[in-house]
Amino acid sequence: MSDNAEPKAEGGGEAITIRVKDQGGEETFFKIKKTTKMEKVFQTYASRRGVDVSSLRFLLDGERIDAAETPKSLELDDQDQIDCMLEQTGGYF
Repeated sequence: MSDNAEPKAEGGGEAITIRVKDQGGEETFFKIKKTTKMEKVFQTYASRRGVDVSSLRFLLDGERIDAAETPKSLELDDQDQIDCMLEQTGGYF
């Protein structure tokens, strides 16, 4: 099951679609401009999931994505995938 979300992006630049994939394999698609800060995607994703954005971490090729980065600075292309994981603190389950 996929959710489509289109956070409002300001400024110029071409629009791309990126996929955010959670630990369960569910994908959420976002159509954003290459100049949109990733923070906007993170906030929208957390809101749709009903969780606090601070409880999530977003990764690109295993590296954590900073909220101030943009698809352009990350060199994201159309249909690229970002992984979303629950933030884990502590050493014991």
